[in-house]
Amino acid sequence: MMTIFSPNCSSSIHAPAEFYAPYADEMLSVARTTCGFQSRDVLRRIVSGEQQRIKEEQMLWRVGGALLGAAFGFSDGFELTDLFVGMAGGSIGGLAHDVMSNHDRRFLEQCQALWLVGAHSPLELAQRLGPARSRILLFDSSWQSPVIFNHHRGSRGDHLVPLGNARNLANGFADERSLEVLNRYFDASELETLEAQLYPIADQVVSVQSLSSLSNSDALAKDLYAQSFMRKSQPVMIQVSGSEVVGYQIPIPATSDF
Repeated sequence: MMTIFSPNCSSSIHAPAEFYAPYADEMLSVARTTCGFQSRDVLRRIVSGEQQRIKEEQMLWRVGGALLGAAFGFSDGFELTDLFVGMAGGSIGGLAHDVMSNHDRRFLEQCQALWLVGAHSPLELAQRLGPARSRILLFDSSWQSPVIFNHHRGSRGDHLVPLGNARNLANGFADERSLEVLNRYFDASELETLEAQLYPIADQVVSVQSLSSLSNSDALAKDLYAQSFMRKSQPVMIQVSGSEVVGYQIPIPATSDF
């Protein structure tokens, strides 16, 4: 696990040129332009597709049941009733892992989509920690590159959640059955886009005592690497358990959920 709060401090107002964070420009661009994993859109498509698939299967069962019923002399035939088809599309955005109905949970389990709203998913984190307000870049000299965090604010206070690549973090890409469902409703190009989106590293959530804006001059005085970031971001001071670190705040893209 990375050690996040070990800030580099300098008494000099202007850091030497050699104190430049590697890949700073690239990570600033990623933070500014890359969408977070679009769980709601993925969930809507899977639920809609699975509902349609189940209805089509029901129709086949009804036709087959009618034929069997006629063959055996039953006037009503045989009919398969699926309780899951009634899942309301409008309820998708409000699903939470700990409050969803057994009906919805069974449906999502059946179509291998529970990971989209389950523990440590983007939707569950937003439910538990509050919505993401911004993105923040942090850098330490022991790291190979800056790390992008989501800044969440809710009833439990402020939290920072590091972000990584969805391909490596989202359970749906690691589980064979879930991936089969994704391949059913998304083409290769769409899956590639989803894999490249940002996804929370939920086991490294950090509780923050305070987060406040910082002037450029103060950032330069406190962080040797400030020049790498502050032209394209807003410096902020972050306090955690008595420690302070300078971060660099960027708005979440308008097209992104988090």
